[in-house]
Amino acid sequence: MSIISSESTTYQSNRTTLSVFNYTDKINSIHSVKPKTIQTGKVTLVIILDGNLNFEYKEYNQSCTIGESLIIPPHKAVRLEVLNRAEEKQNKKTAKTKKSGLSWIEVEVPIEMVNLTISQYNKIGIAEDDCKLKVENNSVWQFGEKPINVTHDTSIKKAITRLIDLFTEEHYNKDVFIDFALKELILRFVRTPARDKIEVEKNEDLENETNPSIEAVLDYIKEHIDEPISIDTLTDIASMSKAAFFRTFKETLDISPIDYINRERVEIAKNRLVDISKSVTDICYELGYNHMTYFIRVFKKYEGITPKQFQIKQNKENKENSKNEDKQIEKENKSKE
Repeated sequence: MSIISSESTTYQSNRTTLSVFNYTDKINSIHSVKPKTIQTGKVTLVIILDGNLNFEYKEYNQSCTIGESLIIPPHKAVRLEVLNRAEEKQNKKTAKTKKSGLSWIEVEVPIEMVNLTISQYNKIGIAEDDCKLKVENNSVWQFGEKPINVTHDTSIKKAITRLIDLFTEEHYNKDVFIDFALKELILRFVRTPARDKIEVEKNEDLENETNPSIEAVLDYIKEHIDEPISIDTLTDIASMSKAAFFRTFKETLDISPIDYINRERVEIAKNRLVDISKSVTDICYELGYNHMTYFIRVFKKYEGITPKQFQIKQNKENKENSKNEDKQIEKENKSKE
């Protein structure tokens, strides 16, 4: 497992982000690590590599140590803080933990990847008691609003090691292998004993999480994402007043309808920006935006850079990958000779 980090480092693929946080007593004082809030539009996997962390969300409180992960649902504000020495002594799990430091990784995974992976796995004739989670392939998180704690078995540990190595190495097919590794890790997670907890939370919370009116609205948004979408149209579909619609949508998805639409459009924009022949202006209007300034502001809110900067960066990475691929092919051809 090759992690090079003195404090925090971020690695990116075309669909996911992996951030490494690494603190040691010699380099960075563990006690200087300030509490932080994890809240993204994606599913966040927090994997503990060393030390002890505590997570809080509303009434939920969970301490995790080395050999454990926490699956954080999208848009949920979970507070992460380091357990102090006094708390560590009271924590029975501390016996498994090294005293030398603190290290964890955070992986942001699109909801669609999680749902698609499980739904596809359910269709290939697996045993009835293996992984039947009846997951719909859509952009709605279906496993309740609370974070899910997973204890690593040997297969999960190996899957995590492979994922980290893929993010930190240079390879011409890096993004493809990362996608495969993430899908494997997702399936490893749902096949552990934690799967039972996932099913229980899903059964208890899904009724509150979904709403037929909101589902109809989500279907409409998906079908008309490339067109201007008015709130009046959405309230008509939901058969609600504007105030009731905003409240119900927020309670269901923990995000406003406008933010939801913008988030979905940004994901589509990222895929289209890969084509360097497409202009940012064209993509802006293709996605139903009427003002370029607003589109740029929305994109930067979610991605941290402008659409043009994203396109230039993506084009540079594609050229580099293509160059590495050519070298690899040339190397293979020479070896055959």
